[in-house]
Amino acid sequence: MGQPADTKLISESVLGQDLTKEECEQLSDIVRHKTLSKGEVLFDTGVRDDCLYVLASGKLELTKNMGMGKALNIATLKPGAMVGELSFVDGNPHSLKATALLDSEVLFLNRTEFESFVQQQPMLTYHVMRAIIRYVHSIQRKQSEQLLDMHRMVQNEYTAQY
Repeated sequence: MGQPADTKLISESVLGQDLTKEECEQLSDIVRHKTLSKGEVLFDTGVRDDCLYVLASGKLELTKNMGMGKALNIATLKPGAMVGELSFVDGNPHSLKATALLDSEVLFLNRTEFESFVQQQPMLTYHVMRAIIRYVHSIQRKQSEQLLDMHRMVQNEYTAQY
């Protein structure tokens, strides 16, 4: 499925931001590295792969299938982005499709393998989960700001008309 990821890639990623060098080395036993060609699908809507991905290089496009052959671009991800984090945590299938816009590299972590660390390495698992939550929180904050901006814009349009 993928080659083992090197410790340096992990330490420089969002996963490794709170980890010691030793914890990065331990995590490298289960974090894998995968290369995607431009146009290659990382995961599709409805697929359950139990993996958390971190984009190391390249670009990924997240799309939502709108039916009748139409897809809506939800986001374009740049290096450092985490993807699949909600499916990784809750075990549900992916709700979006992730496709490489450029040749890309991803790190990925399988939930079952990660869960084996809970008893052996509680601080390591805590640090990784904290990184996931921090990332999800930053997305939620950004979406809230966008919603407020949209609300202000609609309110200004409405006020200008009346």
